Amino acid sequence: MKGMKPFVVEILAGMALMGISFLMADQYYANMVFSMGFGVMAAAIAQMLRAAYWKNPKRQKAYEAKKQEAYIDRVDERKQYLRMKSGHIAYQIMALLLLVLSFVLALAKVEWWIIGMTFLLFIFQWVVGLVAFRMLEKKM
Repeated sequence: MKGMKPFVVEILAGMALMGISFLMADQYYANMVFSMGFGVMAAAIAQMLRAAYWKNPKRQKAYEAKKQEAYIDRVDERKQYLRMKSGHIAYQIMALLLLVLSFVLALAKVEWWIIGMTFLLFIFQWVVGLVAFRMLEKKM
């Protein structure tokens, strides 16, 4: 039960959010808070069931093998390189997508603040990538 304490706390937080939603006057925000509470609660229950499934003594051998494989995957240099490369590709695709989206929204004559917001997301992503690169460059 000691390992389940965070999940119980999350379930209680989800229930609290669901209860708070009934006290809200604006139905739009009440639905949003209720949905967030339900999502937190459902995720915690799913994780509790997953943990209980793998803690079963019958599955202990398979669980240990799974943990060992996950450890090897974490420390394997090839897998680390593949994760970094996939993150880099995702970064490039997202940057291109944000620029194209800004252009398409401009062609569609969408309000200026929406176009500006998508372009600022591109700028933000670029700056975060640059800062992360500089920090990693100094670290290594």
